[in-house]
Amino acid sequence: MALLMDTLKFTLVGGPTALLEIGTLRLLTDPTFDPPGTFPGAVTLTKNTGPALTREQVGAVNAVLLSHDQ
Repeated sequence: MALLMDTLKFTLVGGPTALLEIGTLRLLTDPTFDPPGTFPGAVTLTKNTGPALTREQVGAVNAVLLSHDQ
């Protein structure tokens, strides 16, 4: 499958989440759409701001890339 690589667009959604658009290919990295708050676990994390885009605003993607869990 050949990709038309004439355009590359990077949109930071927030935290580890980014939308990469390479030609017509749409990749979403580490999707997190949680609102601000405290998230307890082995280490308590505090998220100060919500995502720049909602799931609906991101729209359809071709693949999701996960670099980590949690």
